[in-house]
Amino acid sequence: MLMWIHPVLQTLAVVLSLYVLYLGVIRFRFAHLKHKGILFPWKQHVSQGIAVMTVWALAFVIGLGAAYASWHGVFITGLHHQVGVLMLPLIAFGLGSGFVMDRVKAKRTVLPLAHGIVNALLVLLALWQLYTGIGILRDMVIG
Repeated sequence: MLMWIHPVLQTLAVVLSLYVLYLGVIRFRFAHLKHKGILFPWKQHVSQGIAVMTVWALAFVIGLGAAYASWHGVFITGLHHQVGVLMLPLIAFGLGSGFVMDRVKAKRTVLPLAHGIVNALLVLLALWQLYTGIGILRDMVIG
């Protein structure tokens, strides 16, 4: 049962991350492409972004626990775990930069762009993790 908590949480977080990314694109269009009349749901973007990042980090730890409990080892899933480890500092940057922009309101251009680029990369990496995770479930859990 423990083995299924990690993929279920991560899949839910990936789905929610697509929505949070969509909200970020709305903000980008308003701030950088000068599209007018766009309302950006700031609080929703922040709260759901925090939820996604928190679940990604927490489910990483749960994945380690599930791997150890099932296979008596961690970091045995090749590129899947390597990308997961790569995501951790990016998650920290996404959370930190988002916290600064939420708490310290100021006119900025570089930090929001860096925040958006890093978080868009995180979504792509999470989609890759979903793909490789399905292979791990097929080959190592179900198979």
